[in-house]
Amino acid sequence: MSRFVKEEDLDSFLDDYLKGIILPKIIGLSGPLGAGKTTVAKKIIKFFGCNEVVTSPTFNIVKSYEVGEIKIFHVDLYRLNSWSEFIDLDLPLSEDNTLVLIEWASLMMEANIPNMDLIKIEIVDHEKREIFINV
Repeated sequence: MSRFVKEEDLDSFLDDYLKGIILPKIIGLSGPLGAGKTTVAKKIIKFFGCNEVVTSPTFNIVKSYEVGEIKIFHVDLYRLNSWSEFIDLDLPLSEDNTLVLIEWASLMMEANIPNMDLIKIEIVDHEKREIFINV
């Protein structure tokens, strides 16, 4: 699934994809700096009912949120140097009711994370992105 999307249309574009999500799920986000990976992650976390302020986990590497029985882990791989550092995070990648969002997933693509959907974001211009969702 691919489409040119402006930020104001992002919710409706993602809703179509997210309605079919079955947890546990891992969603990788890739694209250049400033493409909107954190914006997409915020929209996904909001879709699952989180009312907290969602910020980039760049400096924390992992931020977690709970919505009822759903656990959401928002991960930023930008500062990690290896697959073993990712494994050391000890994330519950396959626990029931768990969603793991991984920004900069392309930095670890050689790891071939099973059952990961990939949302690739490309900058078209200042207001528009082309978003590909590979499931």
